[in-house]
Amino acid sequence: MHINWRTEVQVPNYANDQLNEAFQRHLSRATDDDLLAAYLHWTEGRIALDCLVTADDLMARIQFEADSLARLSVPVSSRFAEAYRAATDDLRSAIDRALSTTEETERKARETWQKLCNRTPHDLAGRYQQADGIHPDRTAVELLGPLGDQNAEVEQNIQDALLRHRNEMHRLAALEEQMAAFLASDDSFDLEDVHRMTPYEFEHMVATLARRDGLHVVRARGNSRDLGADVIAVTAGDLRVVFQCKHRHKGVGKVVSRDMQTLNGTARPEHQADIVIAVTNGTFTKPAIDFARSHDIQLLDGTELRRWATWGDPLLKVLGLNDSPVTTSATTQDLGPLYVQAG
Repeated sequence: MHINWRTEVQVPNYANDQLNEAFQRHLSRATDDDLLAAYLHWTEGRIALDCLVTADDLMARIQFEADSLARLSVPVSSRFAEAYRAATDDLRSAIDRALSTTEETERKARETWQKLCNRTPHDLAGRYQQADGIHPDRTAVELLGPLGDQNAEVEQNIQDALLRHRNEMHRLAALEEQMAAFLASDDSFDLEDVHRMTPYEFEHMVATLARRDGLHVVRARGNSRDLGADVIAVTAGDLRVVFQCKHRHKGVGKVVSRDMQTLNGTARPEHQADIVIAVTNGTFTKPAIDFARSHDIQLLDGTELRRWATWGDPLLKVLGLNDSPVTTSATTQDLGPLYVQAG
C-alpha cells in the first residue's frame, strides 16, 4: 500500500499557533510508512472502540430488561402461578448469562483498546515492521473479531428469550381469560363456598363433579347404611370409583386414620371398588396419609379439591391416574391447554 501524495487532504487548523506549528513539523517529517502505520493503528483502535461501545450499549439494554423483569410481579394466587414463575425464571437465566458474557466481552475489548492507546506515543511504523510480521499487540487485536461475534450472539439470544417470554405471557393471558369464564360457570365451585356447605351438600357436589368429568354416578349421597361409600361412580373404562366424603366446617379439621381404616375395610370387599378416594375440604393427619398410601387409597384434601372443584382439572389427572380411561365434559375439554401446557 502506498500513500497517494496527490490526494488533497485538509490539514487541521488549531486555534493554538504552537499546536499548529508542532503538527506541521511532525507531519513534514512523516514518511509513507509513518502515515500508513498511523492509519493502521487508528483503524485497529477504532475497531476496538466500536466493540467496546457495542458491548457497553448491549449491557445497558440487558440491564434495562433485568430491571423491568424485577418489577414484574408473579400472580401467586393464579391457577397458572407455576407457569408464570417458570417463564420468569427462564428469562432471568437468559439475562444473567447474557450479562456475564457481555461483561467479559466489554472487559477484553477495553483491555485491547487501552493497549492500543498506550502504544500511540511510540514508534508505530516499527510496530508494523516486525521481521516475522507479528506486532506485539496482534494477539489482543485478533480477539476483536470473536468478541464482535460474541456481541451479536448475545444480542440474538436475549431477543429470542424476550420473544419466548412475551409469547408465554400472551398464552397465559389467554388461559386466564378462559379460566375466568370457567370460574364464572356452574361447573366451578369456589372453595370458600365449599367450606360453607353442609355434609349433604358436599356429597352432592362430589357427585356433580364426577358427572362433570364424564363418570356415571351410581350413588350420589351416603346414608347410615352406606358402609363407607358416600358416592359411587363408574368411569368410561368401567372402573368403579368409591368416594368417602369428609366435610370440615370452614375447611378446618383433619381426617384421621380410623376413617381410612373403615373405608379400606368396605370399599373393595363391599363395593368392588377399583379406585378408592377419600375427599375432604380440610386435611389428613400423617397417620391417615401413611395408612392410605400403604392401602392404595387416593386422598383429596383442600389443595387438590381446589384443582378439581374450582379450576376444573379432571379428577383422575389430579390423582395422577392419567392412564386410566376416563372422558371429560365439554367444559373441561374446552380448557384442555390448561392441563397440558400449564401443568
